[in-house]
Amino acid sequence: MEISRQTSGDLIILHLAGRLDANWCNHVESALSAAVRDGEHRLHLDMNAVSYISSAGIRVLLTCYKQLRAINGLFGVIRPSEAVRSVLELSGLQMLITSEITASTVSDDAGKKLTSPSAAYELFTLGTGGMKVEAVGDPALLAQGSGAQPATRRFDSTTVALGIGALGGNFAESASRCGELLAVEGVAAFQPADGSSRPDFMLSEGALVPEGHLVLGLSAKGSFTSLLRFEANDEDRRIGITELMQTALESSGANAAVIVAVTETAGLVGATLRQSPTSNTSAQDERFRFPQIREWLSFTSERSFRDTTSLIVGVIAKPGTAFDALLRPLASGTGLLGHLHAAVFPYRPLRKGRIDLNPAVTSLFDGQSLQSVLHLISDPRGFNGAGESELYRGAVWIAPITN
Repeated sequence: MEISRQTSGDLIILHLAGRLDANWCNHVESALSAAVRDGEHRLHLDMNAVSYISSAGIRVLLTCYKQLRAINGLFGVIRPSEAVRSVLELSGLQMLITSEITASTVSDDAGKKLTSPSAAYELFTLGTGGMKVEAVGDPALLAQGSGAQPATRRFDSTTVALGIGALGGNFAESASRCGELLAVEGVAAFQPADGSSRPDFMLSEGALVPEGHLVLGLSAKGSFTSLLRFEANDEDRRIGITELMQTALESSGANAAVIVAVTETAGLVGATLRQSPTSNTSAQDERFRFPQIREWLSFTSERSFRDTTSLIVGVIAKPGTAFDALLRPLASGTGLLGHLHAAVFPYRPLRKGRIDLNPAVTSLFDGQSLQSVLHLISDPRGFNGAGESELYRGAVWIAPITN
């Protein structure tokens, strides 16, 4: 099988020659996946020189067709050979065949164009308002533990929250499971710190609303005022999360903002709790000293979860807020503080342009695909450090903090 690539405007045409069978379908699938990860959402396959296609090849075509159709992209087979046309028609998949190269369409709903050293942006105005943020718990909990029982919270569609907590109505039962938690749009997810390897989550369904306990963190209510779309430029191909957060905060016009992002992710740098910090300890401040820290925290030694899709929830601010104690510096030299958690999913492309937050978030939780929930950190140790999380492209919803 030979695969060559041609560009026509914003349309990518892959020319195939040979047999699209089980031996070659993975190569074609890799070529299609690479194009989609590069942000190419308009693809055609020229199959004039394909002499044979098996069910394995059909599966590849159908998967890409469904994936791009779900995000308003375009996929089609042009100039199919008689062997390919016959198989597709007999399989009832005539919709994969297109007779001509489809011209691109330009949306009337274009945002304000912005640029930074590593990315291009498009800013959409959603409305007015913002969010009020509540600081929850005492940061001393991490080092000393606490016997205090927090109130049960409802993580409904009006709430954005992140920090250390667990899902469940009975705190006595869930205290030992408290780990990294995030909640947005009526969805809550957390990484249990009781030795469980799988994160857990709950979605609002009818009258059912996720409930749990936030023992330390930030909770916000209000409305998002803008949507920032971003894509790393062709030279860098990825953008550091600090640069993205700086641009988001500047676009908010405020000194602090709540952000929710859905991103196509190059890699994440973060940490997760290995034990719940709720239990009291007699040796204060010893938990996070070496070597005890190994028993309490797991770190990514390098960028992990490469080529995934992430839901990022956080608060970013310039120093001087009432909740500075719950924020940490992002990349050194920026003066920017943040508290960011990420829920990680298998890669799926994100529709371009102006999109709505709720379906973008809730669709990620279809099936049992949640891989991890972690606290994002920056590791600035030069050659030996993991650096910071990096992203390809995505959408960031922004709400200036009003209190």
